[in-house]
Amino acid sequence: MIFDGIGDLNWLAVVVASLAWFVYSAIYYSVPPISKAWARAAKIPEQQGAPLVPIMVATFVLYLIISTVIGLLVAHTGAHDIADGIALGVALGVAFGAASSLIEQMYEQKGSSYWLINGINSIVSYSIVASILAVWD
Repeated sequence: MIFDGIGDLNWLAVVVASLAWFVYSAIYYSVPPISKAWARAAKIPEQQGAPLVPIMVATFVLYLIISTVIGLLVAHTGAHDIADGIALGVALGVAFGAASSLIEQMYEQKGSSYWLINGINSIVSYSIVASILAVWD
C-alpha cells in the first residue's frame, strides 16, 4: 500500500533531499561548540581514527533510504508546500528522531546534551527533507 507510489517518486528530489541532509548534518556536527559537546557526550576520543569514507558512504545510503520513505509519506499525506513539509518533518523528527535518541540516551546514559544535540539535528533534518520533497512535487 505505502510502496504503491514508489515508482512515482521524484528520484532526483530524493537524492537532492538526501544530499541536503548530509551537508546540513556535516556542518551541524562540525561547528565547534556542537561538535565538541557531542564528542564529549558520545565519549568519542579526539583522535578516533575511524575510516571516514566508508562511514560517510553508509550514512548517505541510509539517508537515501529514509528520504525515500519520507517521500512516500509526503505523497500519501498530500504535502505540497513548504509549510506542509515543515509540519511533516517536525512530526517525524520529534516522533522518530528525537524520541529514538531519547530512548537510546536512557539506556546508553550519555547525558541530556547528547540527546538534545541529536534530537535537534533530527527535527531539522527531517524538516529539510520533507520540505524539499513536498515543494519539489
